[in-house]
Amino acid sequence: MQVDQTVTTVSAGSAADEYKSVCEFMRMYATLRFYRLALLLGTTGSIVTALSSAAVRANFARIEILKLGGLAVCLAFLVMEFRATSQWIMLCDRCNALARKLHYQTVLSSSRWNPFSTSGAGFYLYSFVTVLWAVSFMIGI
Repeated sequence: MQVDQTVTTVSAGSAADEYKSVCEFMRMYATLRFYRLALLLGTTGSIVTALSSAAVRANFARIEILKLGGLAVCLAFLVMEFRATSQWIMLCDRCNALARKLHYQTVLSSSRWNPFSTSGAGFYLYSFVTVLWAVSFMIGI
């Protein structure tokens, strides 16, 4: 039995096209991450405002439901940020591989665990807000 071991080579034109596509995806992810952050802060602010109203304060169940909702929303955004950061890192790696092949300047790679990188700062912010909601839910603030 003979196996065909054809190696597909990537021409410079297709590598340049892929590089442009990867850069477009990176821009899209950066924009989506910015929108998600604004949505998280707006949602959190709205829930905090609702928690301070007299109508909500009069009913214990409403307070707990809003806090649980705040925690659930923050957990969902934290998961989305984790996945977006994973995708971003993969796109950066591919972008750098293509940039080296095309002799372009490489982009900086970021780490979600470094709090001084954009990915890390976003991830820690989402984590911090999630922890605040969890603590407020547990201690009854």
